[in-house]
Amino acid sequence: MQTVRSKNNPKLKAVRTLIRSKKSRLEQSCFVMEGVRALNALMDGSALPQYRLKEIWLSNKTDISLARFNVAGIPVLQIPHEVMEQLSDCRTSQGILGVVEYQEPPLIINPDQGNYLLVDNLMDPGNLGTLIRTAVAFGFKGIFLHGDTVEVFNPKTVRATMGALPFSNHWKTGAEIFHCLEKTGYELISTVIHGGENLRDMQFGPKNVLIIGNEARGVSEAIQTRAARSLSIPVSTEVDSLNAAVAGSICMFAMAQRT
Repeated sequence: MQTVRSKNNPKLKAVRTLIRSKKSRLEQSCFVMEGVRALNALMDGSALPQYRLKEIWLSNKTDISLARFNVAGIPVLQIPHEVMEQLSDCRTSQGILGVVEYQEPPLIINPDQGNYLLVDNLMDPGNLGTLIRTAVAFGFKGIFLHGDTVEVFNPKTVRATMGALPFSNHWKTGAEIFHCLEKTGYELISTVIHGGENLRDMQFGPKNVLIIGNEARGVSEAIQTRAARSLSIPVSTEVDSLNAAVAGSICMFAMAQRT
């Protein structure tokens, strides 16, 4: 284990840059992830292969066992607890974070069946993180990111997944993806506040893509025109609409139960 005491240490500066800079995350194909559960997943083989733990940063006040990390040959760097608190995106740090390398997986759409999520111009990192976690929980095969959707590796997005990120596939949308979905017979289903099919009564086929739109504007017209169906969640007249992550989670649960 290497001890780092100086705030000007080059490796520590590199971690700070990954946390603060989207450009650096994209250029290096790396991001920072906190928490024991997520890091364990990267080591025990349960995470998807496109995620690889490069190094671990540890508070000098944590009592977390590092036996599994050391055996695997992952570099471990210890820093003062106050420095960890400054790095952490959590209100109370768990005292451990990892630098994770990510490579975009190949686009493979299940030709026979599956549920997928498409997020269209979603802006809030907390909403995206919650939707990723829910998609993993309900067995969705992958997530498509369309338009100006917030970056998956934004620290707030990563934190909101609560350790589910290493179990998720995600791709930027483009003509190739829409062509592949159409070719394999997937049905795009857009969420709308009013005027769609009542979610309570809907039945779903074996191949579905649920679309969740922007928090303020909903699903864009460009994506709506591609959708074969639209759905609405019945709510009390006392409420105008639901939060995007809440609405998406309700819909994903319903789809998982009926396919």
